[in-house]
Amino acid sequence: MLERIYKSLTLFFANLADSLISLLKVVIQSKFSVSLPPTSRSACSVLGNGPSLRDSLATQLDFIKSTEVVCVNLFTDSPFFSQLRPQNYVLLDPALFSFNAQSPADSPFRGLQRALVHEVTWPMFLYVPQSARGSYLVQQVEQGNKAITLVYFNYTVVKGFTWLRHQLYASGLGSAQSQTVVVAAVFLMLNRRFSDVYLFGADQSWHEQIRLNAQNELEMQQLHFYDQPKDVKYLPVY
Repeated sequence: MLERIYKSLTLFFANLADSLISLLKVVIQSKFSVSLPPTSRSACSVLGNGPSLRDSLATQLDFIKSTEVVCVNLFTDSPFFSQLRPQNYVLLDPALFSFNAQSPADSPFRGLQRALVHEVTWPMFLYVPQSARGSYLVQQVEQGNKAITLVYFNYTVVKGFTWLRHQLYASGLGSAQSQTVVVAAVFLMLNRRFSDVYLFGADQSWHEQIRLNAQNELEMQQLHFYDQPKDVKYLPVY
């Protein structure tokens, strides 16, 4: 009995502390004048860049095209980008927003920049966190392509009481923890009130590409559906 009371009180005060911290983060970090675009269809398809997406695009392409399409990260590297003409594109990785004009010429983000600025000729919503406002990539898109509408969202991770978290999620003032951009994309599409959200290419196979080299150093090969394994180098993991 005493142990149960102790655990209940501990949980309550832990949630109380997390809730107060989350509310403080919202006041400091979140923008209160954000809104998401209305849906144009009842269903959307969120495309992660996992290896299985190759098979999904080969067998489910017509179905995916019948929904609002949501792409993420470096999907622009795929020939399917211009074929699908996605209505939505979500970016979250902080490395994308530290990329700038002085970044190496072979930076993988240059292809993304080129595609967003020069290749997108159809209406597209580009979702980026509030913290990315004013970054080089965002400025290039904003100034260079009027077909793209920037949608800023609050990536303010909140914790605490369930009822409080759900209210902050629904209002767009708080966000769930997104270990990958796919989580953020699903979260945003749920907040846009789609009746159905279909998920493709969300498999995580990175653990299969970890190895030790002859010098006993940890290396990893990061594969996406648009990559050829022989072309992707193993890189050290620090």
